[in-house]
Amino acid sequence: LIFMNTNKLTFRNALLIGSLIFGMLFGAGNLIFPVHLGQMAGAHWLSAAGGFLMSGVLLPLMALLAISITRSNGIYD
Repeated sequence: LIFMNTNKLTFRNALLIGSLIFGMLFGAGNLIFPVHLGQMAGAHWLSAAGGFLMSGVLLPLMALLAISITRSNGIYD
């Protein structure tokens, strides 16, 4: 719906899509939770950071890629 009938991505549309993806991936949970997770993990901080990166970064990125590759309109298509 953003692109209408053109195939060219305008600067305004690119800025809008970029800010929406940024808002999806970076929320308050990604700002506060890693610090708390690191404090609770103690000496096991490396495995805790790896798990957080997988669940907080890799899974949402894979969801974006899956929707973009299939060119669906959402998760219910």
